[in-house]
Amino acid sequence: MSHAVEITLMGRNFSILTDEDPEQVIASAELVQSHIDELRNMGASVASDRLLTLVSLNLAGELLKSGQSSIDGLEHLISRLDNVVSQAEGLAKAPLR
Repeated sequence: MSHAVEITLMGRNFSILTDEDPEQVIASAELVQSHIDELRNMGASVASDRLLTLVSLNLAGELLKSGQSSIDGLEHLISRLDNVVSQAEGLAKAPLR
């Protein structure tokens, strides 16, 4: 059964429809945000979509290094991250009111 889960990334709220445990989705968003904050603290000043792409690649790399991933698990993670990046890109292109 799908759940709508509210998350916040880069100061923006997102509503994610997922079959996953809502607490796990929120924890995932918090992990992504911590990586975003880490890159920003290192001086990264790139567009939001590129920042999310960098974080996605870093997390996928960590997952592969951990030796705990399978191709199915990685494809699922990439799919979920693609959805977040697509939503963020759409919001970034939306006119400000």
